[in-house]
Amino acid sequence: MALEKVQQISRRFSEANLREVPLVRASDLDRRADLTGKIRVWLALEALQVTGSFKVRGALVALDAIRRRRGQGARVVAAGAGNHGAGVAYAARILGLAAAIVLPRGAPRAKRARIASYGASVVLTASDDHDDVETQAILLAKETDAAFISLHDDPSFAAANGASLGFEIIRAMGGVPDVTFAPFGSGGLATGLAYAFADQTEGTHEAPAVWGVQSEASPAMALSLERGEAVERSPLRGPTIAEGLEGGISKRAFERAREAIAGVIVATEAEIAGAMTYAYREMGLVLEGSAAVALSPLLYGMPGIVQATKGENESDLVVVLTGRNVDRDRLSELGKTSEPRPDLPASP
Repeated sequence: MALEKVQQISRRFSEANLREVPLVRASDLDRRADLTGKIRVWLALEALQVTGSFKVRGALVALDAIRRRRGQGARVVAAGAGNHGAGVAYAARILGLAAAIVLPRGAPRAKRARIASYGASVVLTASDDHDDVETQAILLAKETDAAFISLHDDPSFAAANGASLGFEIIRAMGGVPDVTFAPFGSGGLATGLAYAFADQTEGTHEAPAVWGVQSEASPAMALSLERGEAVERSPLRGPTIAEGLEGGISKRAFERAREAIAGVIVATEAEIAGAMTYAYREMGLVLEGSAAVALSPLLYGMPGIVQATKGENESDLVVVLTGRNVDRDRLSELGKTSEPRPDLPASP
């Protein structure tokens, strides 16, 4: 990952009114990470970005390249559960492009409304399957002579979404975190973070560990690691409140991720709901399921993570919280039934 490329990307973000990620200490979570108190927990609040999600980073870079190739007013089409679409819609407005966003039938109202507010056309499909939605978006792009914006195979998304964020975290911390939890869908975020951290520790004995976290309802990367090959169409094992992480992983994205990250943690739907509720009640943060999933290992156990830290020394753990676009009535309903397990250690 070339530092110069990421710096160029960061300049584009500044021009588009994106903020550098706020990085805040979450000392109440320290003992949930490690009873000995040797792990310092930090929260990277990407949910505070202008579109309510980190995905605006990759969208700005991808659409800027399309504008240079096709000119002002060019048409673009994107597919997703909402945040990718919102990023594309916002970037299209900033750059003077026309955008159509294809969404699954059950996309949250908050995400649909945000996309429409940026002036993009919203196309709802009859399916809730992410892969079906993407297929329909590709067909629409062909029919309208538009550029299709995929977040699966384009390495620029790893640079824009993950690596740029990684360098911002490094600047804010004054160093590289020892462990990072990040939501894992198509893989660009976690992979880009790992690239950025590796770039800054090359030639040293440091081994920063980036862990992807995904829902058991659509565990494409976990299945891919088990099988040793990309699961390009992930089976949806039931409804999920982490709809932004649905879908398979491409062959190229799988190879890049397998090489870069430490592994994947799979969270249950109940754990994700509990993390959303905890974030809202205890930290005053509105998080969608696709973001709160990264918080769930702290609340429900972290297999093998303590061993990844610096032995007897204090270690820094960053949790990347990626989006806030959740329907408020859905969050209120979760709050009636979802609580972290009572056997967890109390906050100090």
